[in-house]
Amino acid sequence: MGENAKFHFKLQPLLNKERIYEEECVGRLRVVQGIFLKEKTELEDLENRKLTSQSELTSRQSKEITSRELATYEDYFINLAVSMDASKFRIQKISTELNTVQKELIEIVKKRKALEKLRDRWEEEHNNYLELLSNKEMDDIAMTKFNNKLVSENEQD
Repeated sequence: MGENAKFHFKLQPLLNKERIYEEECVGRLRVVQGIFLKEKTELEDLENRKLTSQSELTSRQSKEITSRELATYEDYFINLAVSMDASKFRIQKISTELNTVQKELIEIVKKRKALEKLRDRWEEEHNNYLELLSNKEMDDIAMTKFNNKLVSENEQD
């Protein structure tokens, strides 16, 4: 009797939903991380271009440089600075979003782990109960056999 009763976790649908939420959140986190890394790479490229152009300007200044070329460099550096500031702002915004998604994921994982621990504890209690029933059944069988043996011995006497 005892072995037939299967364990049923009443909160399994909730646990399944939390697992789905976790997978969705991990997917969003990967997307945001990808955007973040792309933006950081773009900023690094801008900084490298700025350094290259500065060293190029420095080497050209040792030679003669026209005022028109100097104005072109100045405009270029201004555009680079604007692009870098915009990139830094986007990185800051993406970083905030990244932190938000990470916190959300942490909460989802905590909830899922709590439900899994609850499920494990309930399953263990269920198995202990089944074992108790099985032991009781075996004890009842043993007592019945013992009583039958006593009765049969008393009848033979």
